[in-house]
Amino acid sequence: MRTFTVEGLARQVGGTVVGEGSTVITGVASIETAREGDIVFAQTPRHFAQAEKSLGSCILVPRDIRESRKILIQVENPRLAFSTILALCYPPERPDPRVHPSAVLGRDVRLGSDVSIGPYAVIGNAVELGDRAVIGPGCVIGDRTVIGRETLLHAHVTLYPNCRIGERVTIHTGAVIGSDGFGYVWDGTRHVKIPQVGDVVIDDDVEIGANTCIDRATLGTTMISRGAKIDNLVQVAHNVTVGQHAVLAGQVGIAGSSKIGAGCVLAGQVGVSDHVTIGDGAVVGGKSLVFTGKHIRAGEVVMGYPTRPIQKAKEQLAALAKLPELISEVAELRRAIAEVRAQLSLAS
Repeated sequence: MRTFTVEGLARQVGGTVVGEGSTVITGVASIETAREGDIVFAQTPRHFAQAEKSLGSCILVPRDIRESRKILIQVENPRLAFSTILALCYPPERPDPRVHPSAVLGRDVRLGSDVSIGPYAVIGNAVELGDRAVIGPGCVIGDRTVIGRETLLHAHVTLYPNCRIGERVTIHTGAVIGSDGFGYVWDGTRHVKIPQVGDVVIDDDVEIGANTCIDRATLGTTMISRGAKIDNLVQVAHNVTVGQHAVLAGQVGIAGSSKIGAGCVLAGQVGVSDHVTIGDGAVVGGKSLVFTGKHIRAGEVVMGYPTRPIQKAKEQLAALAKLPELISEVAELRRAIAEVRAQLSLAS
């Protein structure tokens, strides 16, 4: 943990100090766990009231909060500023630049300056590693793969041959990039494999979570565009395109040849069928399924199985919750109708 004065942190986040700017911040904490010397953030008035009761010394607040018994740093976006401060106080640790003696390097490997290759990593033939790239222990890098500057592969990442990984990419443990797409054709007696001869391109500033799999294209490219963020346990199939700054939460599954637009958000456990197009900025709620042929318009917010506009989905969920009551009412109505019919029958 690096220490800063309140004034020093305020300069880093473009904030305004209310109170003693020379106070030294020795920790970053949540409101519940804050101690003296810690900085916390309060996005809402309710959080601010809780933060004032905490033991923390400084609070990051929106600019409309102007008074407190604690030191304040006023900013436009407290959550964003808090993220910046976390990165400043806890800078990522990078290993010393060296090739571990147990690592195996193939022919014609090209290493940039200050590259780190960890124990038991295997680097294939004609691989290129950019300046300050970090390859963690046990990683396997296939032939002719190119990895850009300052990219970090945590332990046991596997890149199949011919992958293209951009700059400042982070790939977490257990991820597999470039495995075969799931393509077969039935010949009448058995499934015949369709060769998967395309590649995978991961653009700059992408982050890929642990145990995520991204398949190579059948032909052409599976593309993860600049700034996209992919959570753990996500499956991206062959020939999929994920747009710039899209977010895929945990256990999302995207079938082949679908296109996810720039800035899209797919919440946890969303399923996307093959050949689907989801427009820029669209949001798909958790556990939803987008069927083949059901395209989502740019900016649309949908959820459900199958997906529908979110207001309609909420109305249907509310109606579904009333179903037991409606069933009882219908049963009571049927009994009443049966009684009336019986009385009419007797009267006739």
